[in-house]
Amino acid sequence: MLKERCKECKLNFVFFKKLLYFNRLKSTNIKLYNLMEKGSDSPDVVIAGKQTEGRGRRDNYWFSPLGGLWMSGILPDVLSNKDITTLNIFCGLACAKACDAIIRDTGVSNCHILLRWPNDIILENKKLGGLLIEVKTEGQSKKSIILGIGINVNQKGFPKNLEKSAVSLFMLLKKRVSRKSLMFYILTELDKMMMYIKEKGTDGLLQEWKNYSYEVGKKIEISVGNNIKKSGKVLGIGKSGELIIVDSNSTIIKIFNGYNLKLLDK
Repeated sequence: MLKERCKECKLNFVFFKKLLYFNRLKSTNIKLYNLMEKGSDSPDVVIAGKQTEGRGRRDNYWFSPLGGLWMSGILPDVLSNKDITTLNIFCGLACAKACDAIIRDTGVSNCHILLRWPNDIILENKKLGGLLIEVKTEGQSKKSIILGIGINVNQKGFPKNLEKSAVSLFMLLKKRVSRKSLMFYILTELDKMMMYIKEKGTDGLLQEWKNYSYEVGKKIEISVGNNIKKSGKVLGIGKSGELIIVDSNSTIIKIFNGYNLKLLDK
């Protein structure tokens, strides 16, 4: 049976005030939601040393061993229902900035985090992490917005099925990284981002995302719907967070829900 031992930490952010750390959980997203359902004194952030049933998009299993940063947070409701789909984009941008800050702290200046649409964090053409946003509704209203973040931090290697596609900060930097520092960088960037959206909207963030894009200006192939493949050159993203590409016939295609994005030119 899974034993849940936790430590509580008070936080001094605008939107994040209380954190619970568990040695291991099935899923930080599920735990945070369950705690939120129990009462008003629930945490804003949950972190696990490891996850046994971590999940990514499309219910894919997320390998979450000791050494990584596995965290979930409750996001404030600062976006309208029609704009909620952009959260993956903006939260990814916050995480990318945080990871870049950690890399700079170690004295490495020639590496830059990239974002693969819609929610992958990329380093040296491999997956460093990802995000999962789950919006719970009650009638027509949003009940909660939970952001799950998984980042490979101090792992020294990966199982054979992941070793060609995954990377950790340790593998790049050749030194251990403080997961606590990374967590604080992420919460700082999320706090700033949410305040920016509340005060100024999202246009500036959509433009800033391009500076971190893995695929803008490149030809890609992506799966949509029932494994239908679309290909074309990426022009950018739209106001709803959709990926915009132009195909070989000069037709503009907007992709709102896609997966398995691959570069056809690097």
